[in-house]
Amino acid sequence: MTGRSTVPLSRSRHAVTRIQGQRTHALLLVTALLLALALLPGLAFAQAWSEWAKREAGPEPDYPDVTVTADWLARHLDARNVVVIDVRPAASYVAGHVPGAVSFPPESVPDVASLPELAHLPDVLGGLGLSGRERLVCCGEVSYSRDAARAFWLLEVAGASRVVVLDGGVAGWRAAGRELASGDVRRPRATWTQESDSELLATREYVRRSFGEEGVELIDARGLDAWRGTVEQDDWGTLKRVGHIPHSLPFDFTTFFAPGGTFLEPSETWSSFATLGPRPANPVDLTDEFVVHGWGRGRGADSGQWGEDVWGDGPLAYFLLRRAGVARVRLYTGGWHDWSGDPYLPIVRMVTAEELTYRLRKSRRWLRPNAPPADFAFFDVRHPADHRRGHIRGSATLRSDYFADSLAIKLDRHWRDIDRATTPVVTYCYGERCIRSRATSTAAARAGFVYVERFYGGLDEWRSLGGKLVESQ
Repeated sequence: MTGRSTVPLSRSRHAVTRIQGQRTHALLLVTALLLALALLPGLAFAQAWSEWAKREAGPEPDYPDVTVTADWLARHLDARNVVVIDVRPAASYVAGHVPGAVSFPPESVPDVASLPELAHLPDVLGGLGLSGRERLVCCGEVSYSRDAARAFWLLEVAGASRVVVLDGGVAGWRAAGRELASGDVRRPRATWTQESDSELLATREYVRRSFGEEGVELIDARGLDAWRGTVEQDDWGTLKRVGHIPHSLPFDFTTFFAPGGTFLEPSETWSSFATLGPRPANPVDLTDEFVVHGWGRGRGADSGQWGEDVWGDGPLAYFLLRRAGVARVRLYTGGWHDWSGDPYLPIVRMVTAEELTYRLRKSRRWLRPNAPPADFAFFDVRHPADHRRGHIRGSATLRSDYFADSLAIKLDRHWRDIDRATTPVVTYCYGERCIRSRATSTAAARAGFVYVERFYGGLDEWRSLGGKLVESQ
């Protein structure tokens, strides 16, 4: 025996030929399948893609019953378990309100921004004659009342399970031909029997721990301009507490209202919110937990207790997301004023190409024209090969997926004596549709930088304004 195979040569060749034939057959099948897909009519392919995208977005939820119409309220107004809570200023309530409504004006609503403050709610609500077992109808002047939304959240966080908002408010009640009552309605003091739900409240510490964490999305309801935090030219290069909480996304909640000011259907608002994301290809996951905030408690006489923007207020955003079927929502009642008022908490703002050009010229080192700027840390978070082919003068390369782990090394190399509490860090990417600068700005905030800046327009904006790129030597 020689140890060689005893299979006849003819059979061995036949086996090889059969295997090769099977591979060829499989390859032909795959090719045919790809050709068939490529030859599908455009409309059919688009419909198939649409159905796939719809499945990826997840099934629509069971929308909660959190609004009632004027007609519904008129039919149930005399029911013993229905209580209307008028949340307008006291003077408006006295002048005319839905018959039987009790007054809960904004000036008497307690401030709840912490768990100890939450513990005082039962006494306040009991003083209104509420036990928490009633069907509670919050009534503002119109549908987009931040005061009605704030009362809605306050009652839910106190443990009430049947809270609704009157669609159209008092204005809608009058438009439906219903009469108003005058005077004051008092209910005998009751004992609030429900247990509070602290998971509907986000404190400053909760937000500090949670921003950028997987499964948590922070939604800024103040409007796009406030979120961007653009500053005037006289303030370029200075430290300003403007912008947004790291990793937060802006959303325009005016899209949840019809032109007449009434609510859109919940399915429309759910579909609208499902498109939110750092870019169209990366929408938010509607099963995540959402923390919403607005301006919060104002610090100036003209800002009001709960912020200056009716549309962008946090409680209104909370209510609208609840109505849209988003299951897990928290309200950060302190909002932007509470966050930005702490000088040790990080903020992110957007810089424009004009501001970036000004600051680069100001810190330019003439003997080393491509040296990193001295006044701020500056990172190109694209792939290093792209950086070598062309980058903004003075930027150091630090690709986004290595950013958190390699930031300290890069700082030690280019900005050894940097003070992360007072020196900004600026990141940029390809353009507005690139999400790398968002992720790296969050990483920089978590690494201790208090002033984090994103050149949001990236190379797209830089080139469009005639900015030049340099190659690595």
